[in-house]
Amino acid sequence: MDVRTGFNGNAIGTALAATLALGTGAAQAAGDAAKGKAAFERQCAICHTVEKGGDNRLGPNLFGIVGKKAGTAPGYTYTAAFKTRANWEWTEDAIGGWMMFPSTMIPGTAMGIFQGIAERDRDDLIAYLATLK
Repeated sequence: MDVRTGFNGNAIGTALAATLALGTGAAQAAGDAAKGKAAFERQCAICHTVEKGGDNRLGPNLFGIVGKKAGTAPGYTYTAAFKTRANWEWTEDAIGGWMMFPSTMIPGTAMGIFQGIAERDRDDLIAYLATLK
């Protein structure tokens, strides 16, 4: 397992780890936060809240996620798999990888039932989440 990212050594995990290591900040910086808010409401709000101090749902509250250590949302019960393997900080690149391939990054995660977001929405969602401070 790559200790920087928590990925296992399979080909997809290795590719994701490389993507995060190289970074995609330039593409993500181009995201539109207003479009990201709409995408969040359409694709994420059923499981997550984003208000400061908001409740956890099926997934943790995501307010202030950028820059936060993975697995530290107060009051949220993470799966054993997530607690064991999520040893990264939620950078914009890590969030982008997670949105696209959650069950590849952490096999056994509760978000494994989610098949990933539409790629066209990724940068906008990241831009929106980055505004939540």
